Amino acid sequence: MKLLLDEMHAPIIADALTRDSWDVVAVASTAHLRGMSDSDLFTHAAAMGRTLVTENIVDFAPLVGQWAIENKAHAGLVFTNPKRFNRATLAYPGNLIEALRSFLNDPPINGESWTWWL
Repeated sequence: MKLLLDEMHAPIIADALTRDSWDVVAVASTAHLRGMSDSDLFTHAAAMGRTLVTENIVDFAPLVGQWAIENKAHAGLVFTNPKRFNRATLAYPGNLIEALRSFLNDPPINGESWTWWL
């Protein structure tokens, strides 16, 4: 499984998971992805076969619904809970790194066009 971390998530998360041999890209450290619209980012993730990791349910949940209506496949969407992975705490980003490691090592879901909550 390949991941794309949305812009709100620290690039250090991608760095740590990449050191573990996972294929993870952070939007925040990829110039051509920063500032991209949510729709374009989701399309890019799907085209690259990357599962998008975001806490932005407000924008991405409707996109997933629209894609389902249009019968368009994507590589998965992981919603992170901003209370559990609060970027203003000392636990972050370590707690998200550990949660994603666990998710990647033993994926609870497979196939395409799925949504998962961490």
